[in-house]
Amino acid sequence: MMCNRFNIKTDLAHLARSLDAAPPRQMEFDEDVFPGKPAPTIAVNRAGAIEILPMAFGLVPFGKTPESQRRALTNARVENLEKWPWKSAIKSHRCIVPMTGFREPCYWGETAGTEVDFTVPPDSPLFAAAIFTWYREETTDDSQEEAPPHFTMSLIMRPALPTVMEHGHHRSPFFLSRDGIEEWIERDSRPLQDSLAILKQHAFEPELSATVARQMAPTWTKRQSGNVAKRDEQLTAIEETGPLGIPDSVGSESANDNQQA
Repeated sequence: MMCNRFNIKTDLAHLARSLDAAPPRQMEFDEDVFPGKPAPTIAVNRAGAIEILPMAFGLVPFGKTPESQRRALTNARVENLEKWPWKSAIKSHRCIVPMTGFREPCYWGETAGTEVDFTVPPDSPLFAAAIFTWYREETTDDSQEEAPPHFTMSLIMRPALPTVMEHGHHRSPFFLSRDGIEEWIERDSRPLQDSLAILKQHAFEPELSATVARQMAPTWTKRQSGNVAKRDEQLTAIEETGPLGIPDSVGSESANDNQQA
């Protein structure tokens, strides 16, 4: 299990002003966001303006409905973005999810057997890279009016930040620096390699506070060996792709072009 709970404890109106974005249509959000629940996200609307939009946490692939989902697609591994169901959304439907913390179950180290909250101050929110889709419900009346779109999103996940790995979990959200937001959320269609290069260029590793939120049920020990194995596989993969899960070759051509220019 990866990130299935995060929180947003910041002033969204102030955040919108700081990003020169339209404020969210839905100003009330629960501080803790669970799968299926709405979260504020930063995206470019059809008019080409930056807006804070409510999106359900858990991507519904294009052409599907929530009823057809076996489970909430809350996390998209950065290594698998070229695969279904992520490959359609990553082309031109990218967004940012602001958050001030996220929770992970931990399986090794001093916090083994607990769920840990990884947080930053409310006035310094993190910006997690994400992708989104939408679907429309069928109208049952004779008005012929098109139903409004329902937006859904998934967080992009990377090999764990050092603090998260140290505390017992092998993956974490892919955070970007503030100056990478506009480039990431551009609505123009672009190749996956270009999006990966943007992630690599603007990757941000925040200073996280780690706080034990609660003890897991005793059955966590049945999952421990499997999660330690995932950690070891992740550490081996990092040696091949680097700490971001993105090969070193990605973005090198752009860097060479810039140097020649």
